[in-house]
Amino acid sequence: MLHDVVFLDRDAFPASVKIRELPFPHRWSCHDYTAPEDMVARLSTATVAITGGVPISVAQLEQLPALRMISLAMTGTDVVDLEYCRQRGIHVTNVPGYGTHAVAEHALAMIFELLRNVGRYHRLLMDERQRGQPLNPTYFDYPIRDLRGKVLGIIGHGPIAQRLADLASRLEMEVYFHDRDGHYQGERYLPLQALLTRSDVVSLNCPLTPQTRGLLGRQQFQWMKKDAVLINTARGAVINEPELIRALQDGEIAGAALDVVTNEPLTLDEPLLHLAATHNLVLNPHVAWSSAEAMQGLMDSALENVAAFVAQKP
Repeated sequence: MLHDVVFLDRDAFPASVKIRELPFPHRWSCHDYTAPEDMVARLSTATVAITGGVPISVAQLEQLPALRMISLAMTGTDVVDLEYCRQRGIHVTNVPGYGTHAVAEHALAMIFELLRNVGRYHRLLMDERQRGQPLNPTYFDYPIRDLRGKVLGIIGHGPIAQRLADLASRLEMEVYFHDRDGHYQGERYLPLQALLTRSDVVSLNCPLTPQTRGLLGRQQFQWMKKDAVLINTARGAVINEPELIRALQDGEIAGAALDVVTNEPLTLDEPLLHLAATHNLVLNPHVAWSSAEAMQGLMDSALENVAAFVAQKP
């Protein structure tokens, strides 16, 4: 069988990421980006679709009878309806472990930024230079706190959560987990309220599901310490963002660092973008996953999944 393979969004990866040749007879189509109105036309004869994040809706899938496989070049699976794909016999794969080191290191970098305020002190000096004023011998504008001895509470238990816990432990942080499903037991696993009450740093490392959507809201921010900070490298919608804005404005928590927001890509009218200019909020444009090493590994794995499907390997 000659497979028709369509890559929907090559621009999800930089040009430095190499696309290796698939080891079976196929036709290859590659698009920089696929808008919703172009989806059906581009996949009309496709047997395999590769997407780095472009959603494929049920309404579109219903018009694609030839499609047999969707290779998600990402960890999440929320861009397709998995239940519909199961019913239709469309095989769906993702790459759950590719960004383990990259995302965990990015989360740790965000913890350093919030507790050590490296970037804020750099910007302070640049502002002083711009004003042409003599520099002070000492500055205490932003508090500096050690990571050693702080309590890190991780919501999640996957590879990224485990890697972050390992890195934090090496820095002598005290690490606890909240396992939403209760599969794991022991002194390091706490109910959500106990974890939020105890933690100096809370890191979200869980998938977005109906159960985790809006997991942190008004009540949960009230449980947290006033000098605690929040890290989110998971999915934006795990947080009730209006309640996070309120908590930061009211001083209910000390700060937050977000690599993800509910509505992506960011727009200039995003409330969190405006809040970051005046409060202890670090905002990144969903880049934690995108180290050079992680991106090449992700692409390689997404293509390996396609090859395994065609070869009828598990």
